[in-house]
Amino acid sequence: MDKDFLGQIDNLNDLLPEESLKLQDDVLICECFCVSVRDIRELCGDSKEVDIKRLTDHYNLGEGCKSCLKRIDSWRDKIF
Repeated sequence: MDKDFLGQIDNLNDLLPEESLKLQDDVLICECFCVSVRDIRELCGDSKEVDIKRLTDHYNLGEGCKSCLKRIDSWRDKIF
């Protein structure tokens, strides 16, 4: 296989338009309390930042099994 092709596969995220890296509204971030990407965008939209304290206070995000907080690095930058 062409090494350039393999390099492109390794760096696929760099080749995609930034919009395609954003999560869709209906993706659940916290399954325990059914908190979706839409919920996070609606609550934190003015600041364009994920505010965990505000999400915990409003939706109880992270108060169940805590797996959403354990995976925060995989979704935080894909909300806005």
